[in-house]
Amino acid sequence: MLRTFACAAVALVFGVGLTLADDAKPAKKKGSEVRGTVKKFDAEASTITLSIKNKKNPDGMDKEFKIAEDTKFTVGAGDDKKEMSAKDGFKSEALKEGAVLTVTLEGDKVTAVTIGGGKKKKDK
Repeated sequence: MLRTFACAAVALVFGVGLTLADDAKPAKKKGSEVRGTVKKFDAEASTITLSIKNKKNPDGMDKEFKIAEDTKFTVGAGDDKKEMSAKDGFKSEALKEGAVLTVTLEGDKVTAVTIGGGKKKKDK
């Protein structure tokens, strides 16, 4: 009887510990980022098509993103960055075919577009 009670108590403590440990996990990353070069963009349809090359797709693939009115555009990087609305972002001279940009996503929704200002590659 005492053995059964001790085993049940250990199992209960172990189960509660796992539950508390699961709650203490950090929140998932807010959004994912996709980086590529602009293949085409359409201000009327509010879409941007990127040519994306990565380890999974070394030959590249094209992906179209629907830009919402509340999407934030950022042009440049560091001290020279300028933030604007999606409407003004489509009018920006920096948004052109061949420009490098980063699209920030939350699920399938585009929350931000950064034109230029990518990470510099280190010289070896």
